[in-house]
Amino acid sequence: MNTTNTINKNYLSALSRIFTPSVMDPLALYGQSDYLAEVYSNSGLENDFDSSLTLNSFFDYVYSLLNEYYRNEYVYKNAIANKILLGRHSLRTSKMLTEFRVGKNKADVVILNGDSTVYEIKSEYDSFNRLKDQINSYFQVFDYINVITTSSQAEKMKALVPEKTGILVLTENNTISTIRKAKSNKENIKPSILFNSLRKSEYTKIIKAHYGYIPDVPNTKIHKICKKMYCEIPLEVVHDLTINTLKQREHSPYINQFIEKTPASLSAYALSISGQKKKMQNLENLLNNKVHSILYS
Repeated sequence: MNTTNTINKNYLSALSRIFTPSVMDPLALYGQSDYLAEVYSNSGLENDFDSSLTLNSFFDYVYSLLNEYYRNEYVYKNAIANKILLGRHSLRTSKMLTEFRVGKNKADVVILNGDSTVYEIKSEYDSFNRLKDQINSYFQVFDYINVITTSSQAEKMKALVPEKTGILVLTENNTISTIRKAKSNKENIKPSILFNSLRKSEYTKIIKAHYGYIPDVPNTKIHKICKKMYCEIPLEVVHDLTINTLKQREHSPYINQFIEKTPASLSAYALSISGQKKKMQNLENLLNNKVHSILYS
């Protein structure tokens, strides 16, 4: 893509917010976004992009700007979604979770298939201040731990993370290159920590699957009793039960159809609403509408 003369580069951060839930959710639910209309006008996009083109084309165009000038966290998440989840795996057997809670941290991207793999994003706009704490917490929960960063920061990363940590780079050609392959950490997973990342509906499902029943105790005690039972399950078994359960989190079979009709620029967002059929259907219906019909309705 050639350098544009009309986009105000000071608005690149504002453009990156277009792909966040705070902007995409209202669009999916109500068919309009005040933020989208404002940034379209103020950033110079209205001079650079033909509003008679489709919303589909609009998202791809904005994403191409970010990919060239402002590779923020969403660009990395989307690359992982397209290159790893959809490129190497299958939605039938794999699941991608974003902002997955691990203690006091939130893992940027987690991919679940037969294993649990976490990807911590460190773009050029991210600080390394919390990296050590983040990685240490992930080693208590996941099988494979990766950091994905820029090529200029990859060497520095080797000295900052444990040797078992994989180091990946999002290249200028928008491919994901492996600098160092992650090594299995499964034997070090702590069930007591992993349990705390689960919802009540999830840990009770695991308990019933393994023991055949859910303890009949008051709600005030269910968490404590289930945690004790969970931690007594052999590690290999509880890991697999947990992966299989988490793969059902916010899941709808409709996601397969939605992904096929969604532009590649929206893959990460699409996967983040994979259990919300109404949002997916509404957005699918909007994607072929002309941009001006959405911005000026």
